Amino acid sequence: MRPSRVAPGGWRPYDLRTNRTGTHAQVMPLNPSPRIIAEFKPKFEIKVDLDERAYLFPAGKSVSQLLFLSDGRTIFVEAVYPFNQSHTPPRLIALDLEDAREFGRRLIEAVHCARTQLVVTSGIRIAINVVANGYHLQFGDMNNATELFLGTNCIWRVCQGLLRIADLIAPVESN
Repeated sequence: MRPSRVAPGGWRPYDLRTNRTGTHAQVMPLNPSPRIIAEFKPKFEIKVDLDERAYLFPAGKSVSQLLFLSDGRTIFVEAVYPFNQSHTPPRLIALDLEDAREFGRRLIEAVHCARTQLVVTSGIRIAINVVANGYHLQFGDMNNATELFLGTNCIWRVCQGLLRIADLIAPVESN
């Protein structure tokens, strides 16, 4: 039996045609970053169930839940898809506290008054359009926007979730 070769760094060379090292081959993941980057563990998480009329474009996905996650400083809005064969990333937008409060206020104003609102701050640009069967939210540059369509049955839950996560990370007001 030949002595096994060990390359610098401790890995064994492996020929795909034959197993010359006498070890079993392991398939390396295409994205090794989860081992390198620490996984994001949110301090706060609020899940909002949506109805069957929630869709995300340009991905063309149905959205079953919105997750409002926070590390204590930034709020991340992520989508949960019932199917995701194309591996669309879940993150829709990242907001700081002031942007989240402004977005929440404009969203509630759009729902109460049934009119279009525009949220423009130094960090975000969101258009909230009232449409026949619900609401159309556009995140980012309007020429290359991420669009989220929400039905009228779930919009109040989305408002509640956004304001709750903003309240969780807000500094405590002193008496």
